[in-house]
Amino acid sequence: MPHWTYELSGARAPQAEDEWLSPDAERVREALGGGAVTWAVEVGQDIAARIAQKIPALADEAAAREAVRRATTSTTLRALMLVAGLGEPDTTLASAEVGEIARDFARRGMALDDLLRAIRVGYAVLAAALLDAARLVLPPTESSAELRRISVLLFEVHDDFTAVAASAFIEEQSVWAAGVSAARFDLVNQILGAEDVDRVHAEKVLGYALAGPHIALVAWSGPHSTRDLRAVVDTVLRQRGVPSASLVLPVGLQTVWAWGTITSGSSPHRYALPTFDDAFVVVGETGVGVEGFRRSHAEAKAVERLIRLRPGQGPCTVAHEHVALEVLLLSDPDAAEQFASRLLGPLAQREPRMAELRSTLRRYLDMDHSLSKVAAAEHISKNTVTYRVHKALNLCGHSGETTTDLRAALRIHEWLRGDPLARE
Repeated sequence: MPHWTYELSGARAPQAEDEWLSPDAERVREALGGGAVTWAVEVGQDIAARIAQKIPALADEAAAREAVRRATTSTTLRALMLVAGLGEPDTTLASAEVGEIARDFARRGMALDDLLRAIRVGYAVLAAALLDAARLVLPPTESSAELRRISVLLFEVHDDFTAVAASAFIEEQSVWAAGVSAARFDLVNQILGAEDVDRVHAEKVLGYALAGPHIALVAWSGPHSTRDLRAVVDTVLRQRGVPSASLVLPVGLQTVWAWGTITSGSSPHRYALPTFDDAFVVVGETGVGVEGFRRSHAEAKAVERLIRLRPGQGPCTVAHEHVALEVLLLSDPDAAEQFASRLLGPLAQREPRMAELRSTLRRYLDMDHSLSKVAAAEHISKNTVTYRVHKALNLCGHSGETTTDLRAALRIHEWLRGDPLARE
């Protein structure tokens, strides 16, 4: 006796879809008749239409909707084969068309949740269509058992169907993301190298407006850190007056470059920089346009080089405007170290006593030669301040009227010897 699915038929005559139907259509036609194929095509179309309603990204994409329709029709044909007992018992519902539409979702930059939502919606429409058809064709005495059997069959193959589609999506997403990241990285390097690029094209590829004003950041973490550097960058950008829009590029495994556009009217908290216990962040100055994009990044990189010069420096967040002088003074580290050693002489020694004298002398020079301010800052008497200052000046042989070179030498020495970042 023919299976009940042999009695299926569509509401319209077959159309040009024969050109794109999968080979499963011919197997169904031979076993169940042309009416079953037409029924499957119409159900596949219904599923595709319902998915398009639920996934806004497909609303204006005719080609994508057609690809979805081919996949949903193929799935419906395989579901018919499963219910009718055609083919192998372990035949999957996930055809080649399903894998292709999953990859297409990834190439369009859609989220995995979009694919999973499409599967849930489609599965519900497919199950309803099969159950309704069985209820209409079979007599009441037979329909109850058959409806239960269909439900169990569809439930058993659902996880496999979802896993196949999700795996295809994730694999393609990885390839697609790598390609996009590489294209963006190459383009950013062209901009940073002052090459001539088409700004409109660059903004389209980067998804970022180059007109500015914007700031650049570099963030990195240690080899064993699990810190999400994108979240770190977003936190710092918000603190600098950038609400959300940013360009973030991975550079290796544990470093990112980032830029954020500062919206007009925002008031960045320039000195309230968040810190992280396992991540370094450096920030350039605000720049405008392509040149500002480039310059701010160069400033951030300069601060990064400065941080890496500092022995034993732990995770920190440092803005260029906080260390601009040190960046200039240490642009040539070897020459800077020789300069500092020459001016400081014995005062550059690592002994605790020398460090104490350097600290007092630095405060004295930074505080406009005020004995009382230094005494209050270091909790010592003014006489002690006077003694230490004279002792330090004698050790370094300073006898000139200007202290500019000496102050520079102290800053260089303090940075290279790993003294604390914060300065009063």
